[in-house]
Amino acid sequence: MVSGVEALASSPLMNGMGEDELSALLRTAEERAYNVGECIIEEGKPSDCLYILVAGGVVVTKGPGDDQVLINTLDQCGDFFGEMSLIDILPHSANVCARDNVRVLAIPKQVLTTLFIRVPRIQMTLVLNIARNLSLRLCEADERIAELVHGKE
Repeated sequence: MVSGVEALASSPLMNGMGEDELSALLRTAEERAYNVGECIIEEGKPSDCLYILVAGGVVVTKGPGDDQVLINTLDQCGDFFGEMSLIDILPHSANVCARDNVRVLAIPKQVLTTLFIRVPRIQMTLVLNIARNLSLRLCEADERIAELVHGKE
């Protein structure tokens, strides 16, 4: 069984953090469990938490009910979601639901803010890694747009 520290250490969001920083983050995290089909994040609801996947898998969808579109599947230990709550104050832009039984580390934004005051390097590293991840996602979205446009020609 994977531990919380292993999940944090394997997360791309934690690249460049040392053991002390990972331990400080782990102390702020709550381990939560979700059953198959249970929604962890609902599109349009306030965002207030960063989630790191420990075990299981989730699906990221956009849209209501039967009109949902699959955006992504996350199933690797260390995958993360809800990170935009650390950057903006907008509501969630997608749904994230358990594909199977899931365990996550949940780190509330308010708790992280307090930790950032004590250990500013954690904030700097997290924000830099979020920016890198967003850049990758933007490149992937650009590729998808180009494929859709070229497919219609």
